[in-house]
Amino acid sequence: MTARTVSMGAPFGWLMKALDVGRKQPKALFGGFMLLLLVGALPSLLQLGGQALFPGSPTLLYTVYGISAVVSLLLMPPLTGSAFRLLHACESGQPAAASDIFAGLRTPGFALRMILTALLVVLVYVLVFGLLFALLPGKDFFIELFTRAATTPPGGQPDMTGLPDFPPSFLLWFLGAMAAMLVLSNAYMLAFARAALNERGPLAACTDGLLGTLKNLLPFTLIALAAIVVGSIAALLIGLLAALVLGLLAAMSPALAIAVGVPLYLGVMLVMYVVAFGYYYHAWREIYGEPVAVAEDALVA
Repeated sequence: MTARTVSMGAPFGWLMKALDVGRKQPKALFGGFMLLLLVGALPSLLQLGGQALFPGSPTLLYTVYGISAVVSLLLMPPLTGSAFRLLHACESGQPAAASDIFAGLRTPGFALRMILTALLVVLVYVLVFGLLFALLPGKDFFIELFTRAATTPPGGQPDMTGLPDFPPSFLLWFLGAMAAMLVLSNAYMLAFARAALNERGPLAACTDGLLGTLKNLLPFTLIALAAIVVGSIAALLIGLLAALVLGLLAAMSPALAIAVGVPLYLGVMLVMYVVAFGYYYHAWREIYGEPVAVAEDALVA
């Protein structure tokens, strides 16, 4: 099954559909994605715990970091695949429950396929980042700049005298790096959708994701540019509003600010998770020609 070429406006249609994915089975969908969000926070919590318990022991701290990385690798790829399957069940009118997010962990073959897909994607990222670093113009400039910034006391300004000349070709390299990241980020999600929903092997899924992205690079680029502009404005407005509200609450009671701020943050992240997965789910459907059989009761609803 080859990837299709979509219209320039197709990604905007996927986004509109993604904003509506929670309408049919909201309890199962949002409950499942909240569990995904909470499990995804476990590695970060392990790292924070390690920093608090072993501040003076780099060996133990690095051990905690290693354990958190292994936990993330073993848990997140199967859960990500299960998230696509849960979304597919909700969109196609099949029975679904929030606990279905853990179904992939209970299926060894599925879990292994998703983990291997994730490892292959990481390998591609490492190779691309290595190539980008090898092609980075003016390495001496950036190494010296970061060295001075790292040795500058907190609150101080790094000494900029005597720096090597800024590389004139950096802007061109930066644009190329952004294009590479755009391709990889879209290919990553499409590969996971193919591995989870079509049971494609890791190599085949990653190849499908890459080809699907390259064949539709212009539509993906257009919506990325629109998202940067609109997202920056929205993030600024929401950030200012949240800072104002939480600042007022903190002035009354720090505990009250935490009690309001944490659920608010989780709610925003939950919506972003659902919309992001919904976007790539509908991209998978259209790019790879996957129809969803909608149940009659779902049509009535």
